[in-house]
Amino acid sequence: MATSKKTVKKPTVKVGITEQQWQMLLSYLRSAIGAVIAVVATLDYETMDLAKAFVAALIPPVLRWVNPNDPAFGRGSDQ
Repeated sequence: MATSKKTVKKPTVKVGITEQQWQMLLSYLRSAIGAVIAVVATLDYETMDLAKAFVAALIPPVLRWVNPNDPAFGRGSDQ
């Protein structure tokens, strides 16, 4: 007697962003984690320093977006 496997569909949440926007968000989060770890590693920081790290983490994804030759995030990229 063969047992059939039922596939269970996991519910997905549609946020209304494109795959490219999702990848840019992930890129920002990676930059933000690195910046926050660098600030925390100093062991002498205030809350404002963490806020500055989050803002500074915007720079790498924005630079990629401004660059028209960047194949993933550049303005005018085909993805």
